[in-house]
Amino acid sequence: MPFLSYASELWPILWKLFATVSAAVFYWDFYRRTYYSGHEPLVSITAFYSGMFATGIALIWEAAVFDLFPKLSPFSQAIFAGALPEEVSKVALALWYLRKVKPSASLADGLYFGLTLGASFGCIENVFYSFKLEFWPSLLRAGTSLPLHTFLGGILGFILLQNQQSRKSFLKNIETIFWFLGIVLLHGVYNRLLIGSGEGILFVPILLGVAFIILEVLMVQSQVTLPFEILQAGGLFIDDYKIIQKYSRYDSWMRSAQSKEKVRVVPAFRPLSPGRTLISILLFGIPIFCANFYFFTPELIPYYLENIDFLLFIALFMEYPAWLGILFLLRGILNPSFFRERILKIPLFLSVNLGKEEDAESTLAYSLSRRGFYSPVIREPELGIPLFVSFYVAGRTFQNILAIPVWKNFRPDDPQFESGALYRFPKVPFRLLLWRWSVRIRQQIRNSLTVFLRKE
Repeated sequence: MPFLSYASELWPILWKLFATVSAAVFYWDFYRRTYYSGHEPLVSITAFYSGMFATGIALIWEAAVFDLFPKLSPFSQAIFAGALPEEVSKVALALWYLRKVKPSASLADGLYFGLTLGASFGCIENVFYSFKLEFWPSLLRAGTSLPLHTFLGGILGFILLQNQQSRKSFLKNIETIFWFLGIVLLHGVYNRLLIGSGEGILFVPILLGVAFIILEVLMVQSQVTLPFEILQAGGLFIDDYKIIQKYSRYDSWMRSAQSKEKVRVVPAFRPLSPGRTLISILLFGIPIFCANFYFFTPELIPYYLENIDFLLFIALFMEYPAWLGILFLLRGILNPSFFRERILKIPLFLSVNLGKEEDAESTLAYSLSRRGFYSPVIREPELGIPLFVSFYVAGRTFQNILAIPVWKNFRPDDPQFESGALYRFPKVPFRLLLWRWSVRIRQQIRNSLTVFLRKE
């Protein structure tokens, strides 16, 4: 009968649409509840419609690439007709929004906006694919591309806002570009594995795991970084705060060593939640159950699951539940206190002279990086006035390195307070940094050998 025939064709499409929307809502709400429960609805609405607009831009770009270059190789197609236009369109919309909210947004805000934009993009994209793909491939794509878009969107949002809230520098822009290219490459590899439709689909969970780990680390960083408004009130930027934060952890080690206090051990991981552990165990049980069918009664698989091949069965019913189990188990496992409060032992003392030789102030340099360093000082520097500094590191002297004080921490009314200042390098002292890292590596090797020989 025509009606029954139409209904039989409609149900698979509805199931595919339901799976797509459900996956998008699940991954978006999964992270919203975990990390960002206090968002304003306007942020979510703006991100959702930005994802819709970004999808339109990407579709136009992809259609143009297919028309102009119809004979692209599979990997080139995965990059230039998939990953690149999609990520560029997301970047364009994210930049448009983040530039407007930059003064008041925190890194968590940027991450959440990108995450929501990615979930919206992935949902709309997979709605289109649900009309083109068969039932099982459509489910696989919905279940894997949606978390990938969500994770990569969150990473992009964090990186873009971090770049805007850092001091402007050429190297910082290069770092952001490398992040973007890495995201495009990860997305392109994912596309290539799906285009191949062979055993490559079994490696998709590895890509999801990489994106998941990166997102978890960035989420912790967003939790331990002060809001930009507070930093700006003190004349600081995000990268300045990282240097000062690291110095404070070094300083805590010195104080505890001098007072011979016992250093409190801060665990790197949070304890596992019993509820989430139970859910993970149940999810891990699904692959074990399905493995019995695969190894002992494979002929029953196409009987119960029509038109499914064995690779899709492994990916959907064995790997994907295991991936969800890992997601539930490890979500939020990193302890923010480990990154904020853990005391750092100073690996290498760096002596520095601030100013000209005849009038230089000798002190120590902490948190030395390509950006700059922090030093405890007695004399209050004039902010923004460049001066030459000289470093003495493991027997070598590096002179006439230009540095600019950009922030100072002085309390004239408190004689016990240890004053200090943050210095930035206008030009990166590569020779100094390379020598310092070579010394640290050799020192680490010697320490490891010493420990090993003592055990012997």
